[in-house]
Amino acid sequence: MRKLMAALGAGAMTAAGLLAVATPAQAAACTLVQSEIYNGANLIAWSRGLDGCSGDVYWEIQSGDGGTWQVTDSGTTHYDDQVVSYYGDVDLPCYLRVYAAFGDQERLTRPVRNNNCAG
Repeated sequence: MRKLMAALGAGAMTAAGLLAVATPAQAAACTLVQSEIYNGANLIAWSRGLDGCSGDVYWEIQSGDGGTWQVTDSGTTHYDDQVVSYYGDVDLPCYLRVYAAFGDQERLTRPVRNNNCAG
C-alpha cells in the first residue's frame, strides 16, 4: 500500500510539473564529436557525430587560399548517438579545414594540405 501511495504521489507531482522526468532529448551529456583531419598518402579522413544524444549537426568544408577561408561545401547531417567517418581525396580542396556546430558547441580542425586535390 505504501508503494502504491508513493507511486501515486510521484504521478501527481509529475502531472503538476514538480518532478523532472528525463527524456532522451534531455541527455545529461551531449557532445559534438569532430576528429582532426587525417592526411594519408592517398586519403583525407575525419570523423563527426554526436555522443549521448541525437540531432542535426551543421558542417562546412572550408578551402584556404591566401590566408582567407571560403566555404566549399556545407550541409546538415542527422546523427543518432553515433560517430561516422568521412573520406575524400580529389573531391576535396587542396588546403582545407572542417567546421562543425551543434547547439552552442563548435569544432574546427587544423588546416591540412590535400596532396591529391583536383586543383
